[in-house]
Amino acid sequence: MSSAHEAANALPSNFDMNGLSNALSNPAQAFSMLDKNGDGRVTKDDLQLLLQQFGINGMAAKVLSKYIFKQLDANGNGTIEPSDLVNAKGILSSLFKMKQGGGAF
Repeated sequence: MSSAHEAANALPSNFDMNGLSNALSNPAQAFSMLDKNGDGRVTKDDLQLLLQQFGINGMAAKVLSKYIFKQLDANGNGTIEPSDLVNAKGILSSLFKMKQGGGAF
């Protein structure tokens, strides 16, 4: 099983994707929301905290944050920059479609 499938399966069945998707639709706003300590860096832990705010907890939050972070960290430097967040909404949409059985990676 690929990490995309693991991440899609980690999405709760009753998860309302619209709230999280809307939160990530503006990269600058999303970055500010993710950068809780204001250090100008967004880490995997920051992403996991955001997922928890939207009701994704425990192992699901860990699996999803790991996968989404890996997809967003375009230059592989271990942090997410505002420009990396441009693809966040699409990644979430793809995972949601996969969860529903309508998409494949």
